Formats: sequence, structure tokens, C-alpha cells
Amino acid sequence: MPYFIRARTYLRYAEEEFRRGHFEEAFWLAAKAIWALAQIEAPREKPEGERLLAELERAAEAEAVRFFREAARSFAEGVSPEEARKLSSSAIRWAREILAPILGPSFR
Repeated sequence: MPYFIRARTYLRYAEEEFRRGHFEEAFWLAAKAIWALAQIEAPREKPEGERLLAELERAAEAEAVRFFREAARSFAEGVSPEEARKLSSSAIRWAREILAPILGPSFR
């Protein structure tokens, strides 16, 4: 599957999990959407946690990577439901912004 389809799919999954109230899962799926941009060939395995955050540097600017690292640390330390919602919403916003050139006007 081409990288841009994979990226859009992860973003769609992130938005679905956000609507279900699974905020930490939505956060990680948004990170994977960005990560997928740097994957020209299908990866043998999908990175998790710290490895995923390290690989984000190939697909996103430093400010976005910094946000994802700090947010992941917050999730690991424990956050309130409202803070989790805010972090995952911001992660989805970052993913949408970074993926904007490939999403096109009709992506929902």
C-alpha cells in the first residue's frame, strides 16, 4: 500500500478513536499517520512508543516532534481525561496539517 494511503488510513483511524473517547489510542494513531509519510515501502513492522517517536523526525518538523515527545511523556505519567482529550486533539491537528498536501479537499 503506498505511503500516502497508509498515512490517510492512520489519520482516519485516529479520528475514529478520538470520537470513541479512546484518546491515547487516537494520539498514537495520529503519530503513525505522520510516521507513514517516511515509509516509501511497506514496513516489516510498525514501531511503537519511543521507536515511533524517533522515526517521526524523518517525517515532521522539530516542533511537531517535540510536541509528540512531550505528549507521550504526559500520557506515560498519567493525565486527566480532559488533558488526554486535548493532547489527542492537538496530535490529530498536527497530523492533518502535515498530511494536508496529500489529503486533498474531499478527505473527511
